[in-house]
Amino acid sequence: MVQTMSSRKVMVFVVTFVSYGLYHASRKALSGVKSSIKADWLSNSSGHAPLFTNEADAKHFLGSLDAIFMAAYAAALFFWGWLGDRLNPKLVVAAGMVGSAVTLTLFGAIPKWFNFYHAPYYIMTYVAFGLVQACGWPSEIAIMANWFGKGNRGFVMGVWAACQPVGNIFGSIFTAMVLPLGYQYTFVFNSVLIALGAIVVVMAIDSSPNEEHEDGVEANSSEPHHNFHGEPISLFKAVLLPGVLAYCICNACLKLVNYAFFFWLPLYLTDAYHWEESQADQLSIWYDFGGIIGSVLGGYITDKMGKRSPLIVAMLVCSIGSLYFYAHVGPHMFWNAVVMTTVGVTVSGPYNLIVGSISIDLGSQPALAGNTQAMSTVSGLLDGTGSAGSAVGQLLIPIIQDDLGWKAVFYVFMLLNGFAILAILKRCIIDLKSLRKLRSGEESPLLNDEAGDHED
Repeated sequence: MVQTMSSRKVMVFVVTFVSYGLYHASRKALSGVKSSIKADWLSNSSGHAPLFTNEADAKHFLGSLDAIFMAAYAAALFFWGWLGDRLNPKLVVAAGMVGSAVTLTLFGAIPKWFNFYHAPYYIMTYVAFGLVQACGWPSEIAIMANWFGKGNRGFVMGVWAACQPVGNIFGSIFTAMVLPLGYQYTFVFNSVLIALGAIVVVMAIDSSPNEEHEDGVEANSSEPHHNFHGEPISLFKAVLLPGVLAYCICNACLKLVNYAFFFWLPLYLTDAYHWEESQADQLSIWYDFGGIIGSVLGGYITDKMGKRSPLIVAMLVCSIGSLYFYAHVGPHMFWNAVVMTTVGVTVSGPYNLIVGSISIDLGSQPALAGNTQAMSTVSGLLDGTGSAGSAVGQLLIPIIQDDLGWKAVFYVFMLLNGFAILAILKRCIIDLKSLRKLRSGEESPLLNDEAGDHED
């Protein structure tokens, strides 16, 4: 059977979108059951001694688990990004999905089933979960870069990067549906889904258009093939590429804020407003809906503009205002959802653009002289530094909340987004000047020329 290049591209887009959505959905398992698992740790109803004797210790441990996950995830991103340029990326993606299935069940279900409540065990299994979760993003980005070129990259990657909030939405709804059976089953069923997804990844797609099909599927000989050129680069060389360090710093601040909503939003809603956990899980999806809107519209607009940093800076400026309003919106579900969506547009939206479109721009810039073997390394570096910043944040959030309250947490988020703006402000000014020249006919309108000499 012969498949056209366009049909193969559609298959790659869909399968990678769904597979990374499942990666994200599996991370929502703990986020969506924090109140339930905290209550279980404080209880001795199953005949086990309480893991913690007070709620503050349990909440701090949950924060520590989030931080441990992000630290392991960040460290592994550098490694998997580096290795992803040296191995078949679809096999790396699939291995991470299988590993995620195993470690998620070990973490969330085994202690409940066997009355095995030990803090070191939770730490060990969640570290392992973080390590294998990092297999996904750099290799998924490398596959997408192999299949999709510069044309409409912002829009294509804006839509594709929405796999993260879509996965979050699915994970929140799925967790809310399964939770009445017992929180342990949210981990088990998520594990089954992501393991099945791994099989689909291996069987359904190729890592690049010129990869030989095991089932005899051929690409049309008249259609272009993506060939690999150059040698994989080191992390040190990657960080010295134009624009990489600035966006790494920006992402370290922005991902902290984005993942704070990912990890803490349902618990915040139950703690602050005393809403039921299933209600909080379902309400929290509006943040992710906002992320989808911001990602898709942001990608489309930046394609039309020819530059990306001005819109990202504008969205981050708006995020400071939306975070302030969200901190003061109060216990009104409708308005909470409205403002939460706005926060998603202005926080999750630019984050998706940075780790998606800009990651590919930076990994294929002219400074690499046509080297196609740097994509996974650059995307792993960019997302890894963001995850390192997020790891620190997950430790600080429960401390700030205990000492100063939830409003103080949101003020810290506003400050961090201010730092994110400063990190790429120079880039934004250069791009605005370039756009002025473009309108006056002094500069070529090619978007990706900015990736090399203009850093984006």
